[in-house]
Amino acid sequence: MTRRGIVLAGTVILDIVQMIDQWPVEEQVALVTATHLGAGGPPHNAATGLLKLGAEFPVTCIGVVGDDPYADQLHASAKSYGLDTSSIRRIENSVTSHTQVMTSLETGKRTFFHCPGVNSLIKPEWLMPEDNTAKIYYLGSPGIARAMDENNGWESTLRMAQKRGFKTALELVPVPGNMQKKLVTPLLPFVDILVINDSEAEAVSGQSVMSGGNFNAKSALAAANELIKLGVREVVAIHHPNGAVVATKDGRSAKAGTVKVPQSDIVGSVGAGDAFYA
Repeated sequence: MTRRGIVLAGTVILDIVQMIDQWPVEEQVALVTATHLGAGGPPHNAATGLLKLGAEFPVTCIGVVGDDPYADQLHASAKSYGLDTSSIRRIENSVTSHTQVMTSLETGKRTFFHCPGVNSLIKPEWLMPEDNTAKIYYLGSPGIARAMDENNGWESTLRMAQKRGFKTALELVPVPGNMQKKLVTPLLPFVDILVINDSEAEAVSGQSVMSGGNFNAKSALAAANELIKLGVREVVAIHHPNGAVVATKDGRSAKAGTVKVPQSDIVGSVGAGDAFYA
């Protein structure tokens, strides 16, 4: 059998993106200038990124939602991007996981207030595809799904995917560094492809990627190679607004800079890592 396509599974979320004029100090006011509701979470974001890039192979997104209006909005949003939502199942008497994404127009930075909802109930078997025809199995994300985090669910899922012949890819989200290291390090021997940002790389590898507040490509490559030593089976990429590096198990490496975009053209950075992964 010739494998073709990608399965993207894990925590799908309704993003409620609030554009604010500035980040306030406690007990002060920030003005909301716009609100956008849309399907989110790493599996959904990377899947729709692939569709926008014109993927000529099957793209399947697997996740769970509740039985509330947020679920309806999530399905409608995902479908508007052309994504098949038939593998995003509804769980009765549950709340769809959702995130208030506060995006500062002043800095472009975003801060997340997350309600775990139904993602706290995920079981590994809920995240597996019906068949083994796809080539890559992408999973995200440790730290925001309680049952998976507490019951070794991420490792079990990756093991199942590898046993079924998929190449595995892992995506992370910005949870506290000590939690990230604890959850992610044991997973690395079951991951073929790891694409993460600078802070995630520092948390898991224990090595600095930044130097004097700037992205240091040499240090980032050292961190990528450390992650390979910790178990990643094929390739590690580390990205930052100022550049990216990649290292492979067989000793190859590469680096790239970025395109300078006027601040006025940047709406926000929500989903930037997922877009990079796609």
